Amino acid sequence: MRKSVNLFLASGVSDGIGFWLVDFTEHEDIINSLNSKLLEFYRKELFGINAASEVKDAINCTLDILAFDSGIECYKLDNSAVGYSSEIPLSIIEDIFDLWAYNYKNPFLWKKYIGLLNFRKKIKSNNNYINIGLKGDTNKFAIKLDQLLRFRPINFSFRQDRNNKFMW
Repeated sequence: MRKSVNLFLASGVSDGIGFWLVDFTEHEDIINSLNSKLLEFYRKELFGINAASEVKDAINCTLDILAFDSGIECYKLDNSAVGYSSEIPLSIIEDIFDLWAYNYKNPFLWKKYIGLLNFRKKIKSNNNYINIGLKGDTNKFAIKLDQLLRFRPINFSFRQDRNNKFMW
């Protein structure tokens, strides 16, 4: 019998900085099992260990792309050594988690979606060239993924280049 694990989305605080963490564990009591840095969890799904690893990698890759794209557009997100910035809204994190956890159920589409994610990671910017040749479920998935990756902080004080003076 294969080992089952809980893939989870949790929030926590480390050294005064909030973070989001996506990981998996065998423990049922997630909050108390991971050195008490976690405050609460928002999602928990039961997967086999290989499936949990694949879904976790897809979620983390999506969050890496989101953080990288934000940096390119000069939006600074707090970095945490433990997880992802708590400045990313819970709704975005949950949608990314749900998108990958739900779509793992179809192995044929999963391979397509992972290929799309890997391609999106390589081009390093959001553009519509990816979506031009896609149709059906893959096109819908690409549109949903692009919508999730478009998040930017609303407060412009996060912009790194805010010190630039007007030319005139």
